[in-house]
Amino acid sequence: MTKEVNTSRRASPGFVKMITVVCLLTMSGVATAQLPERYHLADLKALQEAFVELAENVRPSVVAIRTYQDAGGRSDQTGVRRIRLPYSQGSGMIIDKAGHIATNRHVIEDSDAISVILNNGLKFDAEIIATDRRSDLAVLKIDAERLTPVVWGDGSKLKVNQWVFACGNPFGLANSDGRTSLTYGAVSSLHRQMTERLGKNSDVQYYGNMIETSATINPGNSGGPLFDVDGKVVGVVTAIETSSGVSEGHGFAITVGRNTRRILKLLVRGEEVHYGFLGVQVTEVDASRSPIVVRSRAYRGAELTEITPSEGPAARAGLKPRDIVIEYDGTAVENSDHLIRLVGYTPVGTKIPVTYLRRGVKRTAMVTIGDRATLMKQTRR
Repeated sequence: MTKEVNTSRRASPGFVKMITVVCLLTMSGVATAQLPERYHLADLKALQEAFVELAENVRPSVVAIRTYQDAGGRSDQTGVRRIRLPYSQGSGMIIDKAGHIATNRHVIEDSDAISVILNNGLKFDAEIIATDRRSDLAVLKIDAERLTPVVWGDGSKLKVNQWVFACGNPFGLANSDGRTSLTYGAVSSLHRQMTERLGKNSDVQYYGNMIETSATINPGNSGGPLFDVDGKVVGVVTAIETSSGVSEGHGFAITVGRNTRRILKLLVRGEEVHYGFLGVQVTEVDASRSPIVVRSRAYRGAELTEITPSEGPAARAGLKPRDIVIEYDGTAVENSDHLIRLVGYTPVGTKIPVTYLRRGVKRTAMVTIGDRATLMKQTRR
């Protein structure tokens, strides 16, 4: 099951060797890389074997997920048997040898029963350990042995046009035998803000800082891993943007970094994930509104459009609408989405210096970060 918009083992050291050798030329003291005039068949075969090796190494860590819903009947004293109908399919990844599986929350949402199919074809009933709606992540558990967990990478270090590999269960093709599909492509863009396009409720769901990739992703790939060339997980495949219902070359993955791994650790323990909250609504900065933006010729900062609730962290610190936040705890704020991430991953109760511009004057306020879930309830009253 892949979220759509209408309009997945570490490779051997040999894999990371360069397939082709470039020559470094020194011209006026500057070293430049010169590509070879042609590639030889041996180069292409080496590249092909490297891709084959990566697939063989990572596929045992990727699972197919099948969900079911009850459709009448009950297993109670009447002896009536419960009927379960197939509901959806998706993908997941083994994250430890204890049997924990990471996937997207929307893959298992509204299901009454979940089946996990391993790469060797073995099927297991899965229980939901915990889910987190805001990050769209979930952790399941199966009772299985000799599992091969994924190896974590760092998606924050990706660069545009690097190779990535999506592995999963498109269209439920791996439902019967667990043999997941692997496709490859490039990182098309980074830091995509997709909350408004993907979220049913942007107040409680967040799809920011996403990896856009040309690797083929289709319905059923959701929850599967996005690997880098080292066979390490750098993303969780989550969505495609399509007008036809199938891949049109625009797939999106949640970036796997320190904060994503922290969320998954909490879910493995069955704990609730808490997010920091400033108590503001934000938008991008118009260059004419910020002298710093005009001088640097770069859009930076986040403009506050609303302070809510009235007794929230921002209000208590004296922040007001039209203030432009340019630094958060010493970090330059790139845009509104960046500020949302910085605040969200701040532990609740932490005191943070927030630097902002008010009518062109630079000021700093100390803000005690609140809990998103608690303060959102107050906002809705």
